[in-house]
Amino acid sequence: MAGSETSSIMTSRMFTIAAYPRKMLQLFESRWSIPAAELLSSSRLSAQQLERPDAIVPLLDVYLLFQEALKRCPEPPLSLRYAEMLTPTTHGLLGQATLTAPSVADVVALYYDYMAVVAPFLVTHRERRSEQQEALVFELMSDLPLDESFLMEVLVMAAFNILVPIAGSHLREVSLYLTHRPSPPYAELLQAHCHQTIHFNASFNGLGFSPDLLAQASMTANAEQHQLLIAQIQTRMSQLLADGSLADSIRIQLANLSGPFPRMEVMASELGLSVRTLRNRLSQQGTSFQILLEEARRTRACDMLKSSNASVKEIAYLLGYRESSNFSRVFKAWTGLAPLAWRSQQRQANA
Repeated sequence: MAGSETSSIMTSRMFTIAAYPRKMLQLFESRWSIPAAELLSSSRLSAQQLERPDAIVPLLDVYLLFQEALKRCPEPPLSLRYAEMLTPTTHGLLGQATLTAPSVADVVALYYDYMAVVAPFLVTHRERRSEQQEALVFELMSDLPLDESFLMEVLVMAAFNILVPIAGSHLREVSLYLTHRPSPPYAELLQAHCHQTIHFNASFNGLGFSPDLLAQASMTANAEQHQLLIAQIQTRMSQLLADGSLADSIRIQLANLSGPFPRMEVMASELGLSVRTLRNRLSQQGTSFQILLEEARRTRACDMLKSSNASVKEIAYLLGYRESSNFSRVFKAWTGLAPLAWRSQQRQANA
């Protein structure tokens, strides 16, 4: 399987929280007066999906939105402008918990665990680089459809932002590492944001901490509130992991069907869920059964038009449309072409 195909499949089965694309839209609207609709047109995300910062949204759609943002950014570097928006409170429960953690070591451990859930494209691990330094290393999964330098700059600077109110006067003991070769033309701007703590041309992307800094008490510690937040985070992490697999499970079941597509009531029953629970969990993921059903219908319609000589009327009937005219209208909305015109175009391309 080609790398791009592998990447598309992988990212379609990953999710993150709506706070991150929402902040990107807010940046473009507040700083450059670029309407959210212009960025949203590049993905399947909608403004309604992003109303709740803790809603779960497909990672691939977030990538598509960010790609469009990189193209349209009128004031580079976008990574810096975006990172400036990512204050600790942006991260919801994670941000609140880091602000109340007892020590810098607790903040690093919490960030390490939580990012594995909200940033599933990222592999993080802790390394002892020397006796004087422990590192939190960021590695991206291969073949991601987004610029690696941009992502790493955002990740490193966002982590630095979390440490700003916590480390206090010890902030300069944090070291930031980026593998950029050579240093980017906007290196001085990144350095200014991160208090001159970035090392370019490094052997890894991530952050470095001295043992003394890790043991340093947090400037904003609140033990009682921290324990309450940790309990909420553990519940939230379990929910994210559980919810993240539901839409993918439904996609697989719909793709494997050879007969008619089921109604939502039937699918809920097969999954052992009530209709209300199914609807709510898919809503938290930023999708719905109807959206998943339309995705499956579109895929099957294209497959049937390409690989068979079935008439439009037959295909419409097999897909559950009562009138072939309704199917033709929907198919044109999907592809920009009527079914027969699309079939002809595909066959000419193959020939």
